[in-house]
Amino acid sequence: MAVIIGTDESLKGDSFGGIVVAGVKADDEVRKKLEDLGVRDSKKLTDLKIKYFAQELKKVAKFYCVNMFPEEYNEEISKYGLTGVMNKLHQKCINALKTGDEHVVVDKYPGCKINDAECIIKAEDEYVEVAAASIVARAEALNQMQELSILAGFTLPLGSSNVFNALIKMRDKRVDFNMFAKTSFRNVREIMNTAKLETLKTTKDL
Repeated sequence: MAVIIGTDESLKGDSFGGIVVAGVKADDEVRKKLEDLGVRDSKKLTDLKIKYFAQELKKVAKFYCVNMFPEEYNEEISKYGLTGVMNKLHQKCINALKTGDEHVVVDKYPGCKINDAECIIKAEDEYVEVAAASIVARAEALNQMQELSILAGFTLPLGSSNVFNALIKMRDKRVDFNMFAKTSFRNVREIMNTAKLETLKTTKDL
């Protein structure tokens, strides 16, 4: 009976939010239940379905999730870089689930290097465990974004292509970017720099 651990992440490319990495473990019996649920890659599901599937698959499969908010993410990135942080978090999820000689599959990303793991591009299309991990990660990411939006006082957008207005709003509200966004992203830094310039100008005018 093959036992497989699959891992995947969410929020990696989003300007707002930190990062979430999840792992799901399944044997043949659990794998069949996941397949019967219709588990597939989270990118092919609506947010509502993601939340539903996450609740249901957690009832039948063992899982582990690391939900890292922006402040901690920014600190970790400054120390280890994105690849280092990704490897560290995927390994943490695997270590939490691994009890023996389980086969480990990671959805491959640039610089992916995990002990005794098979790194595969679009692994969620081949392994239901990775697809399940993508759903758990995305569900937790949506929860994180909802919490951050409440703290910010307005809805923070997902992705990175339509975030300019939200970044400007953060600047105008004098919100701490480090608490809500990836300060290593160029589009975030550009607005942060304009905020600093305005602060300097205001100080000089006093």
